[in-house]
This record gives sequence, C-alpha cells and structure tokens, in this order.
Amino acid sequence: MVESDSRLHTRVYYGEYTLRHWLNLMLTRNIDLPEYQRSFVWDENDVKRMVESLKTGQFISPVTIAHYQNGGSATNLILDGQQRLTSLLLAYLGYMPIKEKFKESEDDIAHGDDSREEAVGVPMEWTYKKILVEDASENTLREIKERLREDDRYKKLDVAFEEEMDDFYDNTFLGFSFIIPNSTDSKATQRYFSTLFRNMNYLGKKLSPLESRRSLYFMNEDYKNYFDGKTEAGEDIFCGIRIVENMMPKKIDLLRYLAVLSQYTIVRNHEMWRVMVGYSAYSSRESYYADYVSYIVGLEQESRKDKFNGFDIEQTFPHQEWKERFVKVKAFLERAKSRKVLGLDEKNNGFTSWIDADYWLYGLIYHVVFRGKRIVREQELINELRKEIREKRWSREKDVMTEYQRNPNRIGNLRERIERSLEIYSRYAE
Repeated sequence: MVESDSRLHTRVYYGEYTLRHWLNLMLTRNIDLPEYQRSFVWDENDVKRMVESLKTGQFISPVTIAHYQNGGSATNLILDGQQRLTSLLLAYLGYMPIKEKFKESEDDIAHGDDSREEAVGVPMEWTYKKILVEDASENTLREIKERLREDDRYKKLDVAFEEEMDDFYDNTFLGFSFIIPNSTDSKATQRYFSTLFRNMNYLGKKLSPLESRRSLYFMNEDYKNYFDGKTEAGEDIFCGIRIVENMMPKKIDLLRYLAVLSQYTIVRNHEMWRVMVGYSAYSSRESYYADYVSYIVGLEQESRKDKFNGFDIEQTFPHQEWKERFVKVKAFLERAKSRKVLGLDEKNNGFTSWIDADYWLYGLIYHVVFRGKRIVREQELINELRKEIREKRWSREKDVMTEYQRNPNRIGNLRERIERSLEIYSRYAE
C-alpha cells in the first residue's frame, strides 16, 4: 500500500488478480462502469491481441478502480480498463457484439463546425453490462454463453488457447490500482475523480466530446441534468429533435447554447463580438464548452481562464430554477413540433441546417431559461422566425449560395445569428 500526500489523503493499493477473479468482479457487479464511460470500442483484432499479450507475458497496464462513497452507498468504479476487462470477458465467452446490431451511441453529438472532413463512424451503444441480467445468480459464465449462442446480435469469436482456457484464466494475472479517497466531503471527492479521469484519458483512444465532458460532472448530481439537457424526469428538452450534419442525424448539443449564453449574460453591454473571443477556429470550440463545465463544477480551465468570470449559476438560477425552465422549453418545442412549423426533416426528425436550429433555439433558451420569461403570441413569433430563416437560407438569385450559407458557423455568422434570434424572441417574451 502507498498513501499519497494529496489534499484528500488518498490511499492507493496496488496488487493483481487472476483473470478469473476479474471476470467474477464484473459479473457480480463488485466493480462497475461510471455512467460517462464510453461504449466498447475495441474490435475483434484488439481482443485477440490482448489475449496474445497476456499469453506471452507482455506488460499490460493495470486496471484502475476507485472506491466512491456517496451517502450510505459505496461503489467500486472502473476508472480505466473497461476495454481490457471487456475483452477478457468476450474472449472467454467466445462471442463478439455485432456493431450493426446495436444502436449507435448517443455520445456522437453534432459539432457545428462546418468542417468538410469525412464523417467518421461512431461506437455502438454497448458495454459488457448489456449481457448481464437483473438476477445476479443467472450471470454465470455458462448461462451468459448460452444466452449469447441464441442471440443473433453476437458472432463467434475465435481465440486460440494453446493450453486449457480455464487454466489460462486461473493462472494468469492482471494488475490493479485501487484508489480510496479518505474524505467525507462528497464535492471534493467528485472533483478529485473528475480531474483524475481527465488526466488519465490524455492517452489511449480519444474520448468523444460528450464522454470527455461527462467525466467532469458525472458525480455532480446538482448539475448533471443541466449539462445533459434533461428535465428532472429525465426527458430530453429538445424532444428528440436532431441536427442533420454530414448527412447524419446527430444529437443537438445543449452545451453549445448554455456556454455561449452564459458568457453573453456577463459581457460588457451585451456586446456579442466579445463572446467566444479566441475561439473562432472550429477546432477550439470543444475546449470552450469543456471549460464552461469546468468553471461550473469548480475545476481548472484549459485556457483563457477569465472568460466565464462573473457568471454565477446559483444566482442566475436560484433554487435550481433551470429545472422548471427546461420543462417550459420542452413544452414550447413539443407544440411547435406537433404543428410541424420547425421545418424538420421528418425522416430524421431533425433540423437540416444550423441556421434553422440556432434561430429557433438560441433566443428560446436565453429568454426562457436564463431570463425566466414566458413566450407569448407564439404564432406571430413563428411567422417571424420562419421568414428570417427563409431569407438566410435561400438566396434571391437562384442556385447561388452565399458565404453565409456555405459557412453558417463561421464565428461572425454565428454571432449574427445568435443576436438576431435573441432580438426576435425579445418581442415575444414577458
């Protein structure tokens, strides 16, 4: 055992378990995945390489487990090692999930960066917990294997074991680091784990933007739904409406709106040109959003650390009033969606341009969520928004795209659109 000298007086234990013991810990849920953890992303070759590395005695990074005490309950969280442990389980079972059979991960949010890069694939929405059932007594390796044999969402995985497979799992070891923060301060513990995970994941396969942010606030019950864009009942405030980007429907990123509007509320004279200064490059905007999360939960920001100074979330939303205001946003969008006035692509249930999405959403979120207003004379508002969107999206000269239409999220165009959306909604908010 090594006791660290951190402010939390964190205790760290080192050791190793047999591969068999790791499987038992997973199946009995003595170790568990945090909510923010990415889906399983390794492929069949990755699994085989993992097994081969263990067979030949190569070094495999230890798994990192953290003991998290929350009130009267305690959990052992897998902070690092999900891909390794899942691969060991799949290799023993002899089955792999078929990516096409599982819904794509919600973690693939739309970026709004106007990039012309080829769209990349997104991970399947699958972790090893998908093969477990509620009754822990039925989660034996034999019973799971029988279930997978009858499930067409899984394919056979051929991993060769020169020796008896059970002998390999019983006599091969994988190391661990077990972290126990010695603190009764839940918020300090949350910050510690969030920072730890962020530091750990500079290496390995890159997290999606949503996964990276969730690692910052996944234990923060006060603001989890705020960042995720969900009502207290767990419903999406955007009513499942997507944005079609690179010809794919993707989740609309509420944080894209919250961060910008939070900064807007504190800039001098509400001068829009001051918002996102230093983040005109598309590639830098994810850092801007992640820094907003860090600012709210009390973690260190990456750059331009004064950009959100002065924004007080508790003063802006006393008694967490954003919760009831989220419900009002959801109700407005539900009405507009049912009346088919949003101009959605019905096949994908999504806006077909950021121009549409931003005109509808920036002003709505600012006046309803940040200012606590209600929307009146909805039909007049709808008519004005639709007229403005038509003028921005369609050139007077046939078949000629303007610079604005080609690059709607260039920083100047984005600021102009935000300002106009706020201005239009201001006439219908009271």
